[in-house]
Amino acid sequence: MLIEVVKVTQTGAMVSEANVPEGATVQCVIDSLGLMVMPETGLAIHGRRVSLDTRLTATDRLEVADALICDPKLVRKARALSQGDVRVVTCGRHGGKRRLNKQLA
Repeated sequence: MLIEVVKVTQTGAMVSEANVPEGATVQCVIDSLGLMVMPETGLAIHGRRVSLDTRLTATDRLEVADALICDPKLVRKARALSQGDVRVVTCGRHGGKRRLNKQLA
């Protein structure tokens, strides 16, 4: 059976295919492609996490993702703090200008 494999790294994504026998596991696909899998590497089938002993079917797409280099929540928080509190500036259309004028006065 033919399995589509997507390897996601910091530089981008690489798509390849592996021809494995019926009932093959994730470990068999990784071994056949010669991929390096560390303990922090994320493995998923169509976006759902799996382990190395998960059996594959013919319609599966295996996704192998490197570990994150930063915490996305912290990056978003730092970007929001550097831009200032935008909630004060854009209060919305229901009285936002009046409230802003009262705060500035």
